[in-house]
Amino acid sequence: MAGKDQAADEEAAGAGQGGKWGRTAASQARRREILWAAKTVFFRQGYHLASLDQVAQEAGVTRRTVYDHFGSKEALFGETIAFAAGLFVETLPSAESLPRPPAEGLAAFVERLRAAVSEPGSVRFQRIVIAEAERHPEFGRVLYESAVLATEAVLAAYLEACVRDGLLAPLDVAAEARLVVSLTTNTVRLKALLGQDPAAPEPAERAALEATIARITGAKAG
Repeated sequence: MAGKDQAADEEAAGAGQGGKWGRTAASQARRREILWAAKTVFFRQGYHLASLDQVAQEAGVTRRTVYDHFGSKEALFGETIAFAAGLFVETLPSAESLPRPPAEGLAAFVERLRAAVSEPGSVRFQRIVIAEAERHPEFGRVLYESAVLATEAVLAAYLEACVRDGLLAPLDVAAEARLVVSLTTNTVRLKALLGQDPAAPEPAERAALEATIARITGAKAG
């Protein structure tokens, strides 16, 4: 721990308040280590029971180092939400990796997204954020922007590529991406949050998704 904090002191030297934290490669690496530790602590303890001391211990640094990087528990949790949401989005297929036949690409995206949303760690973190959203609405905003909107952006980029390649007729890719993501996640997320088994799509859910994908992919460029 001493070695890490000595390096932190060297990074901060002459930087002033806010300083160079997060600007150097070493500082960015340490910041990511702290975020991994914070994710672990917040997942385990929840927001209220978690502390900067616990995060520091998990990260192998001092409380001062955590404070110098993030300033407060609230700021750290907000950045941890964005960090965890980014990891969630990284588990999804990228626009470039999805199959180019739109029907296959959409089906692959839907399948992976549905599994990711109902993954226990994802459900646990959503519950933690929801529990704090009334007192700290900014936490909910960060989760929505970093997870939901970012997921929609991935799918919109894929649809845009299909339009550009002539595989789909011009369409409102943002609106269609939002519809597909909503139909994929709304029921499964609610069931998972309520402790119900979300494994199999309900008939109405499946029918709505199939109809939407058929409509999107039926609009081929002509």
